[in-house]
Amino acid sequence: MRTEETSALAAFPEGVVTAIDPDGYPVSVRQNLLSYDATTGEMYVSWPDGVAVAAGPANLLCHSHDERLWNIRALQIKGRLERRGGDWVFIGTAVTPPANMVVVLWRAARSNRAAGQRYLEKRGLQRPQVNWAAIKEMHRRVRLEQPD
Repeated sequence: MRTEETSALAAFPEGVVTAIDPDGYPVSVRQNLLSYDATTGEMYVSWPDGVAVAAGPANLLCHSHDERLWNIRALQIKGRLERRGGDWVFIGTAVTPPANMVVVLWRAARSNRAAGQRYLEKRGLQRPQVNWAAIKEMHRRVRLEQPD
């Protein structure tokens, strides 16, 4: 697993470590330099002053995409955060390899549609009508204002 994590991480210049604060609420910090040790599965994490964090479950999430938000790639490493002396260390325990994001987004869209339908049915509501003509007109105006 360590080799898999390290080779997958090499594709990302930064990541976000999410852990919990002393009250059990999630707290996240971006790490610009990913110094993940393939042998131990450990990575030192820099927390900003004033951001409280506690030892416990944590994860490292990396993602990237192009300037048009396409070609999305993502990697998640689940683990835990430990205090060692004056330092915080993330220890990876399970990796979710980069997924085919087209499939992920398609599944999310399908799931959201079903959840929306359940919401409406539970409340006895009809699906709202969308004024597609107005939306298309806004798109047309935006395209006209865009420089070539």
